Amino acid sequence: MKKAQILITFDDGTADHVDAAKELQDRNLHGTFGIVMSMVGKVGFMKATDLVTLKKQQHFVCNHSKSHKWLGSGPDKPGIAKHSREEVTKDYLEARGWLNFSGHHGDYLMTPFGTSNIEGDPHLKELLEHFKWIRLTIGAPLPDEQGMWTPAGGKRLYPSGYSGRVIGLTEAADVRRPLGVKNAVDNAIAAGSLAVILYRTVCHVVGETQMVTWDRFISDIDYIAEKSDGGELLSITPGDLV
Repeated sequence: MKKAQILITFDDGTADHVDAAKELQDRNLHGTFGIVMSMVGKVGFMKATDLVTLKKQQHFVCNHSKSHKWLGSGPDKPGIAKHSREEVTKDYLEARGWLNFSGHHGDYLMTPFGTSNIEGDPHLKELLEHFKWIRLTIGAPLPDEQGMWTPAGGKRLYPSGYSGRVIGLTEAADVRRPLGVKNAVDNAIAAGSLAVILYRTVCHVVGETQMVTWDRFISDIDYIAEKSDGGELLSITPGDLV
C-alpha cells in the first residue's frame, strides 16, 4: 500500500495565514496558499513580502483569482455581483500573469466559489489550456473517454500520488464538524490515499461555519504532524503531483 498523503490548502490569502504558515513550517508541514491578487497588501490580507516569506518556508503560493469574481450560479449572494464566463476566466488569467512574474505559481488555480465557478466541462477544458492544475471543491475525475469531470459525488479521498490535473476536496475545515479534518487524515492513512484539506480563516474569535478558531487549527495540524512524524502520512504540495 502506498503511503498516505495530505494536501493542506488555504483560500483567500488572509493575514492570519502568515501565522498559519509559520506553524506549519515548525511542524515540517507544507501549505498551499491561494492568493487573491487584488487583495495583496490590503488590510486583513497578506503583503507581497509575506508571499516571499511563505516561499522561503517551502510553502506553495498559487492562484485564487485576481478579484474573486463570481460566475453567479446558485442562490444570489447579497453584495456580490454576477459575472460572465469570459470575465471570470479573465480574472483567473490576470492573476496568473502577476503571480508568475512575482516568482510564484500562477499556473496552479484554486477556483473561488469552488466547482460552481466553472461553467461546465467546456469551460473546464478551456481553463486547462491555460493552467497546469486546478483545485475545485466537489466532483469526481473520470477517465478521459468518459469526460474529464462530473460535479456529482461530493468530497472524497484521492489515490496517493494522484496525477490528474483537476482535483476536488476531501474536507473543508468547519466548526460544525470538529473532527472532520482528523477523520479525513485517519481515512487517508487507512486507505493509503490522498486527503485534500481546505482552510479559510483560521483565527476566528468564536468560530463560524468554515472560519475556524486558532485553537481548532492548531489541534488539527498537531494531529497531522503527529501522523507525519510517525511515518504514516506525507505532506505535499501541487508541485509534487503535477
